[in-house]
Amino acid sequence: MSAQVHVGDIDTEIVLDCVAVVTGLTTAKIKYRKPDGTTGEWDAEIEGTTQIKYVTAKDDLDVPGVWILQAYVEFPAWSGHGAEAAMVVYSTL
Repeated sequence: MSAQVHVGDIDTEIVLDCVAVVTGLTTAKIKYRKPDGTTGEWDAEIEGTTQIKYVTAKDDLDVPGVWILQAYVEFPAWSGHGAEAAMVVYSTL
């Protein structure tokens, strides 16, 4: 992820470290809560051995402020969430 993320940024990599090894998972998502309270999720992919990643598309980052992110992964025998992380999305001129 770049030093600053702005409303409307495209192709920004959002990477969350799950701490545990994620190879072999069947589902990876990055859940989010926008500053306005809206929630959603993005389908993620494995990045390395312990991280998942999503690359932003048009209209993904549409609200300035502090976004709360959380990894969600599923394995054949287990599923669960990671710790919450904060990401600031800055306004543009």
